[in-house]
Amino acid sequence: MSARVIAYVAGGAVCFVLGIRSRRVVNGLQVLIAKGRKNKRRNALAGNYGPVRREVFSAECEVVAGELPAELDGVYMRNGSNPFYDPYASYHWFEGDGMVHATRIKDGVASFCNRFVDTHKLREEKRAGFPIYAKFGDQEGVRGVFVAMLELLKQRVGIIRGQPLTQQGSGTANTSLVYHAGRLLALHEGDLPYQLKMLCEGVLSTVGRVSVGDWQVPFTAHPKLDTTTGNLHIIGYQIDRQPYLTYGVLSPNGSLLKSFPIPVAFPSMFHDFAITEHYAVFMHMPLVFDPKAMIEHNTLPVIFKPEMPSRIGLLPLTARSGDEVVWYELPSFYVFHIANAWEEAGKVKMVACQAERVDLNAMKFNEDMASRMTEYIIDPAKGTAQLRRISSVVGDFPLVHPAMYGKPTRYAYTAITDTKDDAAQVKGIAKFDLATPPSQKEAAIATIEWDSARGGEAFFVPRSQDPAQCNGEDDGFLLVYVYEAQADASFLHVYNAQTMDSTPLAVVKLPQRVPHGFHTYWMSGEQIRQQQLPGMALQH
Repeated sequence: MSARVIAYVAGGAVCFVLGIRSRRVVNGLQVLIAKGRKNKRRNALAGNYGPVRREVFSAECEVVAGELPAELDGVYMRNGSNPFYDPYASYHWFEGDGMVHATRIKDGVASFCNRFVDTHKLREEKRAGFPIYAKFGDQEGVRGVFVAMLELLKQRVGIIRGQPLTQQGSGTANTSLVYHAGRLLALHEGDLPYQLKMLCEGVLSTVGRVSVGDWQVPFTAHPKLDTTTGNLHIIGYQIDRQPYLTYGVLSPNGSLLKSFPIPVAFPSMFHDFAITEHYAVFMHMPLVFDPKAMIEHNTLPVIFKPEMPSRIGLLPLTARSGDEVVWYELPSFYVFHIANAWEEAGKVKMVACQAERVDLNAMKFNEDMASRMTEYIIDPAKGTAQLRRISSVVGDFPLVHPAMYGKPTRYAYTAITDTKDDAAQVKGIAKFDLATPPSQKEAAIATIEWDSARGGEAFFVPRSQDPAQCNGEDDGFLLVYVYEAQADASFLHVYNAQTMDSTPLAVVKLPQRVPHGFHTYWMSGEQIRQQQLPGMALQH
């Protein structure tokens, strides 16, 4: 009998014997189970990782240095983990409620807005008055089993509603953003997307949860837009049931063109993937779901197994079945984020930030988890795959010109990790020339580093949407939120992406602190004006 079934039966028995119906009683049980685990991973709530609860609907911002480029007309946004309620005990950075911090720029003027994504989970917890959903950080050791039992109990007695993905879900929409088919979507890989509405003046609101045809699995936080066809390529993964990986394609108008499972032998965390002109590229790595290890080693149920290989899979974009994927085996490694992939001379080239291993249980940064830009060459004709590290710079959150996804790319950028900081904060931006020959060994050609300030993921905005009006692929701007601890204040920095001059073109003081978060996005003024509502099937 599976642990899930045992937990379900046990939860039902407890419910029957005790007659538990009160949210407060179950909340007390939840606190009791969490007791003794206080302060685990609390560095994810310290300093500028700490949440902000105040929502600013619209506030004009002061440009305190330089001038905002006249070419900028749009909204720079950053999604991130921002818990509405303080956690009872343990906390993992991945699990906070989604909050989007948006800076509208037009005609050299900036305004700011930040809003929680109004998810079903957040609404249910507001209704209860306290956290009612199990957190990722709570599922640790033997206590994790009791957490699972309590979660099933809460479903049995109706304390949490709409938990299954097929109902209203329980995702946080806290990871990333994408604009497609006239809709701005907030994404989290454990749920379906939430559509947001951006007004012309930069005010943000939640429209509702989006149903995507008959897509029945979670929706990736890193979809890939093919700018040639307008199609959006997606994946979804599950760790507790088959199919473990599913691939799909959305048409330019947002309808589901096709979807099918990709056969893999064990569940893993498929956080990112890539596309090229002819292939979808998957990475199946040994970060696996292992409840047995959770109990034996008092860890989270997701662990890295370095004795297992990593694999890269190529699936033809014309495929009608996951059986057409071809896998290429390499020694174990882990990649959270891929910069880009494309085809050259019949081979697939991919560039990503690779670490030797990953530990989601870690309380602090360590060298094994340091990720560096790495190049992968897959040769379908020979059936081979090779990799080589192209930089010594430690960093993640890679980015390229957004119109270059799936196409030959020369320049990429990453956030630079402060390896001397236990919390691994971002201390700058690095630029890479991906055409650097192997004999030179170092592809990083420029860096911007802050003395004491710390930031996050930047976003590349081309000087013009018309390539003919740009002086090269890297002619544009890098926008990034930066936090200065001494002033306890956040700023938007705008840099010249081509020259990488460390002096910002503009510095905008924001009306309140912006916590460190995850992924950024630029929504152009044209996209703001072209938004479609309601569009896809929505759940309010």
